[in-house]
Amino acid sequence: MDIPKAMKETSSKLLDTFVDFTFEFLDQPLLPSQVLKKDENINQVTNDLQECMKECGVVKGILPKVFRERDFMWEEVKSYSEMNMLLNYEINMLKKKVDILEKVILMKEGQITIMKDWIGKPLDLLASPDSLLE
Repeated sequence: MDIPKAMKETSSKLLDTFVDFTFEFLDQPLLPSQVLKKDENINQVTNDLQECMKECGVVKGILPKVFRERDFMWEEVKSYSEMNMLLNYEINMLKKKVDILEKVILMKEGQITIMKDWIGKPLDLLASPDSLLE
């Protein structure tokens, strides 16, 4: 909702009502009790108009600060979004490194198992492959 626009519309409606009351007052002969009622209505509308004008002034004073804060927060959101994207990229890279390290660990464990199996067996470099299976 556009607050300044709404304030202008409200002020305009109040001013129109004020003018209508004024013309009605001028166009009709009124009884004294009616004059008092019209005066009360005119005073009420005038007071409402003045109150709306004050509120409009306050809103006009506050809006620039609100817009600056909104713009600042939008920049923060963009910055955090970029940082989040970079962190997600880094997480994915670290997951890939963990996968690679797990494969290296499995390979090293296999090498260790093979070496343990060879411990205590004579090493015959000239032996046939069949003798290695024993």
